[in-house]
Amino acid sequence: MQYIDTGFNGFLTLPSEIIAKLDLSWNGSDTVTLGDGSETLFDIYSARIIWDGQFREVDIAESETEPLIGMGLLYGYKLQIEVVERGLVTIVALA
Repeated sequence: MQYIDTGFNGFLTLPSEIIAKLDLSWNGSDTVTLGDGSETLFDIYSARIIWDGQFREVDIAESETEPLIGMGLLYGYKLQIEVVERGLVTIVALA
C-alpha cells in the first residue's frame, strides 16, 4: 500500500529493504524538515519508474515507513480524495 503525503515535496519514499531489493543507486544525503518542524537526514537514491505510462527519473528518499508519494511526483496532476473510510483517490494529468 502507498500513501500520499501532501506535506512531502519530494517524489517518493521507500524503506531500505525495498531499496536494497531494487538495487537503487545512492545519490547522497539531504536534510529534510518534517511536519513537526524537526530536521532529519535522509539518504537519497535515484530510480527510473513508470509514471502515467512514461519512464521518469526520480529521487527516492529512504524512510522506514510505508511508501509515500510526494508532491514532486504529483506536480502537473489533479489529485482528488474522497475523505471517508476506503474513499477513492484519483490522480489525473492536467491538460
